[in-house]
Amino acid sequence: MKKILFTLAFTTLVFVGCSSSNDDDSTPTNQQPATTQYFHPPTWIQGTWGVTNGTTSNKLYKFTADDFILTPGNTYQSMTESIKAHPYGGSVNEPVNNTTQYTFDVKFNNSGTVQHFEFRKVSATQIQLKDNNSNTWTDLVKM
Repeated sequence: MKKILFTLAFTTLVFVGCSSSNDDDSTPTNQQPATTQYFHPPTWIQGTWGVTNGTTSNKLYKFTADDFILTPGNTYQSMTESIKAHPYGGSVNEPVNNTTQYTFDVKFNNSGTVQHFEFRKVSATQIQLKDNNSNTWTDLVKM
């Protein structure tokens, strides 16, 4: 009887000790669920914004209900798609904003990269973007 119990206990330990795990930290994986909503822009900023000199205009930023999109020139970069495409994923920190300011930080995991954006409402057709390097504001108009 002791021999059977010992064999049973040993077999159980072997099976438990040999279980596999996918917790390998060295393999880049994007753990972000496909349905994660990273951005929550207020309705007053939703739309396409850019600079204009009266004759030409350049679309720079587009806000949807769930994304922030950079559109300099003829390129298109969804920040949500960039986060999801990054090997380690990322996150967005949107502090509580008031009715005239929208601020957020985009962090790409394991890269040390954090992008800070700060916008403020001037009117229904004009906002300003803060340049973090010079601490100045650039006027943007609704396109």
